[in-house]
Amino acid sequence: MKRKGYAAILAALMLAAAGCNSGTASSSTASQSGSTSQNSTGDNSSSSSSVAAESDSPFNEPGTLPIVKDGTITLSIFCPGNGEYSWADNDQTPLVEQMTGIKLDWNIAASSDNVRDKISTMFASGDMTDIILTGVGNANRYDKASEAMFGAQGLILPLEQYLDTVSVGYKAAFEKMGGMREYITTPDGHIYSLPNVDGSLHVQYNMKLWLNNQWLENLNLQVPTTTQEFYEVMKAFKEQDANGNGDPNDEIPLSTVSSGAGTQIDGFLMAPFQLTPETNKLYVDNGTVKYAPVQDGYREGLRYLNTLYSEGLLNPESFTWNKDAQVNLNEAGDVAVIGAFLAQRPGYACDLSTEPFSKKWEQYQSLAPLAGPSGQRIAAWNPYVQYQTGMTFISSSCSNPEAAFRLIDWLATNEGSMLSAIGVEGEDWRKAEANELDMDGKPAAYTTLTSGLKNHTWAQLMGLVRDPYFVTSVTTNQNPYADDVPPLTGRGIVMYRASQEHEKVKQDLSTILPDMYMSEEDTAQMSLVKSTLQPSQNEWLAQFVTGSKSVDNDWDAYLAAMESQGLSEYLELLQKAYDVSPFKQ
Repeated sequence: MKRKGYAAILAALMLAAAGCNSGTASSSTASQSGSTSQNSTGDNSSSSSSVAAESDSPFNEPGTLPIVKDGTITLSIFCPGNGEYSWADNDQTPLVEQMTGIKLDWNIAASSDNVRDKISTMFASGDMTDIILTGVGNANRYDKASEAMFGAQGLILPLEQYLDTVSVGYKAAFEKMGGMREYITTPDGHIYSLPNVDGSLHVQYNMKLWLNNQWLENLNLQVPTTTQEFYEVMKAFKEQDANGNGDPNDEIPLSTVSSGAGTQIDGFLMAPFQLTPETNKLYVDNGTVKYAPVQDGYREGLRYLNTLYSEGLLNPESFTWNKDAQVNLNEAGDVAVIGAFLAQRPGYACDLSTEPFSKKWEQYQSLAPLAGPSGQRIAAWNPYVQYQTGMTFISSSCSNPEAAFRLIDWLATNEGSMLSAIGVEGEDWRKAEANELDMDGKPAAYTTLTSGLKNHTWAQLMGLVRDPYFVTSVTTNQNPYADDVPPLTGRGIVMYRASQEHEKVKQDLSTILPDMYMSEEDTAQMSLVKSTLQPSQNEWLAQFVTGSKSVDNDWDAYLAAMESQGLSEYLELLQKAYDVSPFKQ
């Protein structure tokens, strides 16, 4: 059932649309707000022929609603399912149709369907919807090689002509977020997929370490700032009944899990010795692609990790157990048993969702990047994770490509993104009042009024643009641990503040290796090499840390093993892609 407020809004929009169709369009169209307030080109010298051409167009000026003057355009959309609900019945759907003047015909995959299989069937048959959506989940989104291949095969349309002429939302995003256009442009200059943008700072700095500050207070210890100080704190946690329950043997000084954001053992704790970016462990040094695990600094870092393990400071389960097991252990008793853990967010060792809420998560604060023996203090940084590509396409058989583009582009404006992410002004959010503060402690821009409503907005279905200001300008309780702040809400500002400490010592932009476009053949070969190289490296890593292999005696054998698994070929393929990318230094 639609909410009463939404019904009233729809009624008002219908009256406005009726007035628009019976009178002058310019007086009754809704202008966009915020960063998308430019509604015309400002050119007052158009010739009579161009005026006539504009009057014949079914579209209003870019940046003006409705997008379509007379509401006679219908676009078909393929998309994943919406659980027990239907996107056709979503609260946002009739609002979008009324605001844009575009009718939507939904082709929704069943929850049991494989989304990519359904898309492949459409491509093979040629019977494609106008717009094709995979959803934002990693399992359904296509990689860059697939995206470029679909474009080369003529299955999806290049979009740069619209980006350069009628774009409002993505044009503004390109201007505000450096590197975004370059990231989504293929080597031959085409853009086939419009990204979902998440400007959250914490996703750019995944590899954090959360330290139990209550244990520091119990033992009268200072927050460590170097790897040596951290080692000494871990020793104290192990030996001095840090949790204060009278049992000196139940503390686990340091722990992590086998998979998850920011959890790799050679991430945060390796950086003081050797910068080792997440997952692929690749970086760029003066234009050359490098693999961190074969560098001398990495070898020194392994010695440090082995020391932590051999002295009983690192949990032996770290290489095998998962997040749930770690959370369950830490939450089982009256006191926390984990002194520090590696993860993007505190929920990897604490339960932030079960009521009544546990207070244990409040004991953990993110540790600022540590300095190593040489003084190196650096944080791995990936700004390109803000852009999720391979999820929104316009098919080559689209009945009206410009209408499809304008719809997607409108959702990328501030107005469209607020609607998709939060809802309607006055119903789901309002402009902030003078005394309300944002995540930076500055005057906020908006205040949310609702949360958790089912089948209410499209969220990230068709993509939206939440630039950094969008993310941080929401009214925020400056105390994330206040009684009226749920932990899943409070963690947002905690992760933001933690990421700001990493931002101070972030790696240089020129050293970051983005996800790049490659040929289908090169991508297949690289995937083949990665499928053996990465597991082999992770296995050697575990053996070095646990001591079953010696960093001193087995290092040469390790390097030979990496080479036998195709490391040189792997780096050559990456270098080839990097050299033709816009990121080449």
